[in-house]
Amino acid sequence: MNIMEINRKKSEPAEIIMVKGRIDAQNSGILDEYLKEAIESGSEKIIINMNEVDYISSSGLRVMLLASKKVKLSGGDIKLSGLKPFVMDVFVVSGFNNIFDFYDSDNEALSDFIK
Repeated sequence: MNIMEINRKKSEPAEIIMVKGRIDAQNSGILDEYLKEAIESGSEKIIINMNEVDYISSSGLRVMLLASKKVKLSGGDIKLSGLKPFVMDVFVVSGFNNIFDFYDSDNEALSDFIK
C-alpha cells in the first residue's frame, strides 16, 4: 500500500505543506487537493517540504506544475525544500529544476520569500 501523509502549517510569510511518503499516481490527487485548498484560501507563498518524500512520479510533477501556474497567476510562488538526491534527480531529468526553486530547509525558503 502506498501511503502518503500531508500536514499544513502557517509560518509567516508562507504556508508550509509537509509531505511524507510517495507522490505517485495513486496519491497525487491528495496533494492536489491540499495545494488547491491552500491556494483557494489565499496562500500565495507556499513551501512544499519534501524531507520525507521517497518517490515522485510524473503525475506528482504534474500536480506541482499546475499548482505553481495557478499560484503565480496571483503573484505568488511555490518553493521546494529538503529534497532527497534521487527525488531531486527526477526534477532535474524532467526539466522542473527550471520551474521551481529548491532549498535545503524551510527556513532558507522562508528567508527567500522575505527578500
